[in-house]
Amino acid sequence: LNYLDTSPLSGNFYYFIVAQDIHHNKSPVNVVTRPNITVNLTMFIEGFYDTNTDSQISDTVKAYLRNSTSPYTKADSATAIVNSNGSTILYFTNAPTGNYYIELTHRNSIETWSANSITMTTGSPLYYDFTNSPTQAYGSNEIQVDNSPNNVFALYSGDVNQDGTIDAGDLSQVENDAANSLSGYFPSDVTGDDFVDAGDLSIVENNSALGVNAVTP
Repeated sequence: LNYLDTSPLSGNFYYFIVAQDIHHNKSPVNVVTRPNITVNLTMFIEGFYDTNTDSQISDTVKAYLRNSTSPYTKADSATAIVNSNGSTILYFTNAPTGNYYIELTHRNSIETWSANSITMTTGSPLYYDFTNSPTQAYGSNEIQVDNSPNNVFALYSGDVNQDGTIDAGDLSQVENDAANSLSGYFPSDVTGDDFVDAGDLSIVENNSALGVNAVTP
């Protein structure tokens, strides 16, 4: 039995296949998910990474698939939790098979793209690791956060206002929130410990002095 959905819904959804007998009794036969582009991703966030445990505080990230040619428009997006070991799975349910850049965003990190566009196929999982070399990011735009037992690279932290650069605007926001002893889930909490304090300010100051900004095609 073949069935073609000629008007599929957007987003991620499932088909529940049910059998019905002559007495109208129904029994589930199978569940089929809509085909998607699946990216098994590994990434770390500078301020959230702990060299003592070789792990990070988990947080929400949002990724985009960008078309491979100018103007590199967004083809799809996915939101997921990145685990303490840096792993996450992204499901892109709208983009067709094609060549795309991966753009990573996080509440207080610099927007970071994959080094090159990647061939992605619906129904065929892809693996991409941003952590084993800075050259995995476009323009090698990552920071080394560990060197034992392995070299580990992460997204730069400190773009609190998400304008693509770490500068005085971010410093001002973190300074104000630290002075007010702000606690909770806020962009100015660059270390992910739910407190805005000198630790957050130190990271932003360092990356501002380095002139860190987004590097994109």
